[in-house]
Amino acid sequence: MFLTALAVFGIVGLTVKFAPGQLVLSVGVSEAHAQQASRRKRRSLFNVLFGRRKAKRKAIVRKRVRRKTRRITRSRRKRASRKTARRRVNRGVRRSRVANVSRNRPATGVPITKTEDAKTVLVIGDFLAGGLADGLQVAFAKSGNIKVLDRSRGLSGFIRNDIVDWPSVVGPMIEEVKPAYVVAMLGTNDRQLVRLNGRNVKRRTPEWDAIYTKRINDLGAALKSSGVPFSWVGLPPVRFKTMNKDFLLFNELYGKAAESPSGKFVDVWDGFADAEGAYTRSGPDINGQIVLLRAKDGINLTKVGRRRLAFYVEGQVQKALKSSASPALAGIVPIPGSDIPEVEQYDPARTGRTLVIRLDDPQVDGAEILAGETVDLSGAVGTTGNVVPAATPTPAATPTTVGRVDDYSWPPKQPSAASTSSAVAAAN
Repeated sequence: MFLTALAVFGIVGLTVKFAPGQLVLSVGVSEAHAQQASRRKRRSLFNVLFGRRKAKRKAIVRKRVRRKTRRITRSRRKRASRKTARRRVNRGVRRSRVANVSRNRPATGVPITKTEDAKTVLVIGDFLAGGLADGLQVAFAKSGNIKVLDRSRGLSGFIRNDIVDWPSVVGPMIEEVKPAYVVAMLGTNDRQLVRLNGRNVKRRTPEWDAIYTKRINDLGAALKSSGVPFSWVGLPPVRFKTMNKDFLLFNELYGKAAESPSGKFVDVWDGFADAEGAYTRSGPDINGQIVLLRAKDGINLTKVGRRRLAFYVEGQVQKALKSSASPALAGIVPIPGSDIPEVEQYDPARTGRTLVIRLDDPQVDGAEILAGETVDLSGAVGTTGNVVPAATPTPAATPTTVGRVDDYSWPPKQPSAASTSSAVAAAN
């Protein structure tokens, strides 16, 4: 009978809880309700008097937290929407700029294939020389008879000769490549110690300067002995002032080592500096538009910066190779005595071409003769460079008195006693 009763109560649901001082019996009550009931405490007088205030404070705090959370969420959403809007605007501006550039840029067409007998321009040096080679490749992209060969090494220089020993390597390299022109640019990595006979030589000490100058002169001698015309490009300013002090000294050494009948030092410092000669990140490109020329690190060059750097060497290469293959020279009306291809007739309305002279064209720059000079084509011995000065016109012969200010005779004549006495009488 007892077991039957237990079974009946088990089916219906019997929950027995022993609370302090009482026995709770509930039939059909869930376990959750039973636990909640067990957690209830007896309300004291303090809870009766002040319990509601505490509950109100908690409710107020919860409301404040919810409001703050909503404000933070709304501000985050606004910031996100603003960023998205800015991205869209910037993307549209970039697209419009690209569209404008593509509209203003002439059609490139099919890339010109270099001819078999194209003249080679060899570029050696460090990572800045690699950027210079990229700019030269763009400059001569449409010249079928000029090709640029990049043999630069990014970490090389005069100090780390364990990477590339340029004074000893450049000679065999020229024999192998047989270039028509050589462009050198290095020295950016040279602000470091020199390793000599198992010991370190500190930078800018007298011993370090002697070693560094000797290596520069060795490279200059190797380039001169090759017989190939070359340009040695100087270092541009960088963002760090301490590096600029050393670079200015390096450029002086490079200029002394490069100057020769077959070599020329190209100083590009002012081309990448402001009006005061200090570093500037932006500047005009080859078209005169203000653009970013330097990368964020303050040392490397951007794409347009590399093209601007090549601009200073392009004219020297064209002048040395006597080339008129630059695309900008096509269709230019020739100047008498120049090597520019002739045009049958100057007709801008029909051909759409006008008289254009490039400022960097070495073939129309006056042939390096100053105004007032005439060229002696007879080849007589005794003239310097076959250039003789033009005859200076002399004033018309007029009767002058010896010793007067308008007496231009040379050597000066001494006035006689009679002329002196007559001059004194006339003065009295």
